[in-house]
Amino acid sequence: MAILYLLLSIGLSVLTVLCFKWFERFQVPTFQAIVVNYLVCVLVGNLLSEQPVIATAFWEQEWFVFTAFLGVLFITIFYAIGRTAQQLGVSVSMVAAKLSVVVPVLAAILLHGESFTTVKAIGICLSLIAVWFMQQPPQGESTVSIKLWFLPVVVFVGSGLIDTLLNYLQQRYIPPATASDIVTTVFLVACLIGIGTLLVMRKPIQWRAIGWGLLLGVPNYFCMFFLVKTLAHFDATLVFPINNIAIVIGASIASFFLFKERITKRNMLGLLTAILSILLLAVA
Repeated sequence: MAILYLLLSIGLSVLTVLCFKWFERFQVPTFQAIVVNYLVCVLVGNLLSEQPVIATAFWEQEWFVFTAFLGVLFITIFYAIGRTAQQLGVSVSMVAAKLSVVVPVLAAILLHGESFTTVKAIGICLSLIAVWFMQQPPQGESTVSIKLWFLPVVVFVGSGLIDTLLNYLQQRYIPPATASDIVTTVFLVACLIGIGTLLVMRKPIQWRAIGWGLLLGVPNYFCMFFLVKTLAHFDATLVFPINNIAIVIGASIASFFLFKERITKRNMLGLLTAILSILLLAVA
């Protein structure tokens, strides 16, 4: 069952990434769709919970401070990834997001005392190399501005903090809290921040943002829900590298077939390196 949780998390994460590609194609206001997405996540989480989170005094729980901080990170980093893709290119944004795998892995070893072997160390290093190769743009297509490098730095640090905090919450508070309680509260905070931002911006929400936000919300909720469930069965040093690498592989393959995006020799080398790293991490 734990492996099924991981596979579901990976598959739904790939679907989430593909939604952003469709946003660009159909000119969907990204931030508006993200806010609607979080509203959908909150509704789904409450519908599936035995006791809806919004009907409880969740703000009095010991874990609320961490989930509130995660909510801020969620919407901030989601938006930062979008801005990075717009200003520096999708490749740069993906490198920043996926290289952050090193943050939760090292935190799990240093803070939680999870096992760390030579084979696992090699697998982690190969996973980072794989992500780098897979996200290299074709020669001559990189137009990165040095002044904008703060964006991928924000994505790198923020994505790593998100994964680290999720692992900490699973280790420390589940149980007595449930994965649904934690994930739904995180999305609720992100949703409230997003709504507040839209009110300040005073821009009417477009219907296409509502429609695509609905389509994004369901897979986005469950990819996070199943990731938290997976962490209850496997070390974070195993889950996060496999999860991140598999998402990149899946998104690359899906983009090739759905959007006819060509895979360069460097991308292919990254795919092969990723497969090797996953095998090493699985047997470590």
